[in-house]
Amino acid sequence: MMSNETKTSPPPIQLGLLGPLLLVVGLALAAYLGNEACSSSAGCVEGAREVWRATFPDWLRGAIRSIVHLVLSPWLWGLFVLVALAERLNPAQAGQKVLSKGFLHDAIAWWLADKLLFGLLVSSVLSYSAAIALYREYLDFLTVDWLVELPTGAKAAIAFVVSDFLNWLHHLVRHKVPAFWVFHAVHHSQREMNIFTDVRVHPFDRAIAMPIALIPMLALQLDVSIVPWLLTAQMLYTHAYHANVRTHYGPLKYLFVTPQSHRVHHSEAPEHADTNFGVIFCLWDRLFGTHVDQWDAYPQTGVQDPDFPMERRSTVGGVFGAYVHQFFYPFRQIWARLTTGRWQLPAG
Repeated sequence: MMSNETKTSPPPIQLGLLGPLLLVVGLALAAYLGNEACSSSAGCVEGAREVWRATFPDWLRGAIRSIVHLVLSPWLWGLFVLVALAERLNPAQAGQKVLSKGFLHDAIAWWLADKLLFGLLVSSVLSYSAAIALYREYLDFLTVDWLVELPTGAKAAIAFVVSDFLNWLHHLVRHKVPAFWVFHAVHHSQREMNIFTDVRVHPFDRAIAMPIALIPMLALQLDVSIVPWLLTAQMLYTHAYHANVRTHYGPLKYLFVTPQSHRVHHSEAPEHADTNFGVIFCLWDRLFGTHVDQWDAYPQTGVQDPDFPMERRSTVGGVFGAYVHQFFYPFRQIWARLTTGRWQLPAG
């Protein structure tokens, strides 16, 4: 007997989203090439160079360079290709498309619009300035002369490890303190984990985290040119383990955070709550008893809040509409706390 139900196919991905991406990348590339051309008198007439300098302040030109270097980095795009193949061949969540709604939302709204534009042009500058001001005013005693005299490579390695511990610590705090968790819950809300979920971070959440991570680099007086390399190395690694890949890296799982262990951290299951806070190394979780050794666990991710404004459409309006609602979600939670006297926290 034939069923009267009609099986409908999923809506196609809207390629119109490619337009804004190419536009911003093109503008950033044009600005960068213009800056490079105007770096010497042979490449640009004096009048054009003065217009460029007058139009874009030094910090903005530096931010534009950072955006272009990041967007055009062969390491970044090589990582994307490898992760896409891994997601296709060995997915953690079978049936999830590589170009899922979650991927498009995180890539377009949170990576392109929020991370590259707001994050690098505004949030990063403010966070770096805040870190410098905080350190000079209250934490200058952390500077140890003999450490400052170490070779650059040694200082970079020390800063990387100490920064990772501080990242673990403030990550734990952002889970435990309700006023911080409502912002961090935006990151945890993704049910289709992907390589861009790493940047699905509310600007206020990022503003809390970044100055703390920079403190060791300031204490060791690292050359400012070294800091972006350390942050980029961390970014590439954390991008990779947010992907929809079934792997725990074999023996390396005892030292590093992996796609499997971090998926447990994102789990919506109550038994996985407040575990696996590590960013690069899992040593801190093991040391303080917050690590879960369930190597074959690949749980469903997300937060348990039916009112969370999840992305539902792959159109331009759907992507950016969901982004706006997600941006204001923590403030609605805080308002509910102020008006009702209690938190209505999402579980996850």
